[in-house]
Amino acid sequence: MPFRFTLLALPVCLAVAAVTSALAGMGAAARFTWLRPAKALAEAASGRKGLGLVRTPLGVLALAGGGVLSAVVSTLPAEKAGQSAFLVLILFCAGVGLLGPRIIGPAAWLAARVTRPFGSAAELAMINVTSQTRRFAAAVVPLTLVVGFGVTKIAVHTTAAYRTGSAGSSGEVWLDYTGTGLYAAFAAIAAANTLAMITFERRRDLALLRVVGTAPAQLRTMAAWEALVVALTALLIGTAVALLTLAPILRTAYGSALPHLPWPVPAAIAATTLTLTLLSTGIPVLTSLRRRAITAL
Repeated sequence: MPFRFTLLALPVCLAVAAVTSALAGMGAAARFTWLRPAKALAEAASGRKGLGLVRTPLGVLALAGGGVLSAVVSTLPAEKAGQSAFLVLILFCAGVGLLGPRIIGPAAWLAARVTRPFGSAAELAMINVTSQTRRFAAAVVPLTLVVGFGVTKIAVHTTAAYRTGSAGSSGEVWLDYTGTGLYAAFAAIAAANTLAMITFERRRDLALLRVVGTAPAQLRTMAAWEALVVALTALLIGTAVALLTLAPILRTAYGSALPHLPWPVPAAIAATTLTLTLLSTGIPVLTSLRRRAITAL
């Protein structure tokens, strides 16, 4: 079909972004206006433990909706199933975003048990992650979206090429891969900014650890372990979301729910995710270590 561009798209996108940002800011500030100043200060310092009466049901509803829609899609013809897959992916990703702190908590707890033999730096990193699930979930969620969206879009074409010998029309493949790359770049920037801000907000904690005798090398190792947990959590959840999204499409189209993904693709996704988390966490830590600890305190 012919491509037609309209300038109307620009003000519409700007309006959506402005309204969404304004509502998000008002919603975040509203809770603190309802609290006593002392409690508001305590929550600002240590974070809120619960998810709230609205966020939790919405997250559960989104995940349940994704599961139901996935089952419905599996009964549709192959073409319609492929067109409906994006809605399944969006619902699963929305559920992960809403329930992020609840999801990263068990993952971090499991990682803490696995990494305990690796020394005090690894144990300290796990304590940080498990005690600050809200902060780290804010970084896990965009990475999860990158992994889930990327694996889904790429696996659709690689599986088609493996099963039928053709990945689809060149224009469709180019559009999917280009769009996925742009989306992944924006989400990666969001994740990197979040991880950097998490480390920046903890500069006093890092300085205090140095004052009580923690070596700079231990702090660097601790930050690396934190980045590793964030990356692995995002990879596991993102892969699960992608598989749940792909299963009904592939079963309908090819009779098998398992995708065919050449090993360089998941290897590249895993390496990119890990590199992003290591740099986003490590660079602020290295910058913080250049200052005297007592000055930071």
